[in-house]
Amino acid sequence: MKVYFTSTIKAKKKLEENFKLIYKTIEDLGYKNVTDFLLKVDPEKFYSRSSHVAEEHYEEMFRQIKNSDVVVFEASVHSLGMGYLVNLVLEMGKPVILLHTKESSPFLFKFIKNEKLQILEYSGGDLKEILQDALEEAKQMMSVRFTFFVTPKIIHFLDWVAKKKKEPRAVYIRKLIEKAIKSENYKDTSPF
Repeated sequence: MKVYFTSTIKAKKKLEENFKLIYKTIEDLGYKNVTDFLLKVDPEKFYSRSSHVAEEHYEEMFRQIKNSDVVVFEASVHSLGMGYLVNLVLEMGKPVILLHTKESSPFLFKFIKNEKLQILEYSGGDLKEILQDALEEAKQMMSVRFTFFVTPKIIHFLDWVAKKKKEPRAVYIRKLIEKAIKSENYKDTSPF
C-alpha cells in the first residue's frame, strides 16, 4: 500500500523528529512512502520559491497524492493549506489518517463528518501501534462496494463463470471493466 505523508512545512523545525519517526514507522510496517519531501525540504527556501517552482511542486504533490492509497497528515501545527489538502483528499474518496500530539488537538477537523477520516492522538511511544491499526482500517476503506441489478440470465452466466474459472463474480466483472478501459483508450482526467 502506498502512503503519502505530509504536514505543513512551517512545522518542520518543531516536529522534525516526529516527521522522521512517522516516515520510519510507515516503512517499518511494510508500507511504501510515496515521497520523503518533508525530510528534504528547507522551510526558508520553500517559502521564497518562484511561482513557477511553486506550481511545479503543487502539480507533483497532487500527482503523488492521486497515486497513493492513503494519506497521512501530521496536523499538530494549524494550517489552512493542510485543511485544504485534507478536504481535497477526502473528496477524492481516499482514506485520511490525521495525527496530532496531545498538546495540539486539531480543533476544526473534529467537526468533519466523513467515515474515511481518522483523527488520532499519538506520542513517540505509541505511534507504531496507532499507525498499524489506522493503516489496517484504511485498507478496509479503499475499495468501494458497487451494487447493481442484473437479469437472471446474467446471474446464471456469472455463476457459470465462477465455477468454470474458479473466480468470484466481482473479480470477473472488474477484469472486464479494466479491459474495456484499456481498449477504449480512456484517459483519466478526473481529479480523483
